[in-house]
Amino acid sequence: MGHKEMGEIKVIYGGNQMSLIRDTEEVLKFLEFVGRKLILSKQAVDCRLTACNNLFAVLNEDEDSIEYILKNLDVLINRFRNRNTNVRASTLKVYKSRVKSSLEDFKAWSADPFVWERAVTDKARAHGLEHKKRKPKKVEEVEVAATPRAKREPRVEAPVVEASATMTLAVGRRVSFPIRADFSVEMVLPPEGITLKELHRLGLFLYPYCQDIDPDSMRWPN
Repeated sequence: MGHKEMGEIKVIYGGNQMSLIRDTEEVLKFLEFVGRKLILSKQAVDCRLTACNNLFAVLNEDEDSIEYILKNLDVLINRFRNRNTNVRASTLKVYKSRVKSSLEDFKAWSADPFVWERAVTDKARAHGLEHKKRKPKKVEEVEVAATPRAKREPRVEAPVVEASATMTLAVGRRVSFPIRADFSVEMVLPPEGITLKELHRLGLFLYPYCQDIDPDSMRWPN
């Protein structure tokens, strides 16, 4: 007949390990056991032990049963919430999930430890493969050839009058001169006005744009 050694769970090969279940202490010993045997990671075991210890602490003596706990996890969560009002709802949800997983794993291990461990191994391998698939591939460094410059179009010189019109002074007086009924010429003059010499220069500036000038009959004054 099988027996338990101190700090270790004795496996009855070929038998039903459910005979080992007495109370929640067996679940805690099971978690410590699979942690020592590296079946589950230390981090996973520590997280499960924390959740189980917290929820098992609110059990009554007559409720120390694996089946009862699985069927009444919400009741235990509510008791724990009432005792620890500062615990967040997200933490309670995690505790419930970890306790449930621990009890179900304990039952599966008790029925057949080797089948259970194989299932855990396969699940871990599948999770690793899935994680590897989702991991973004390293971007390969590709030498990018310099993009050839577009063929430059011949530069078209803008008329001087258009270029000058864009060079407005920050401070000045804007005037509009209606040279036709449907068209006006706008200028920005310095605040102090212009001189007669500058007026002559302005006329010379506009002279090339006159369309009806006869150079033989008209002369611009010096």
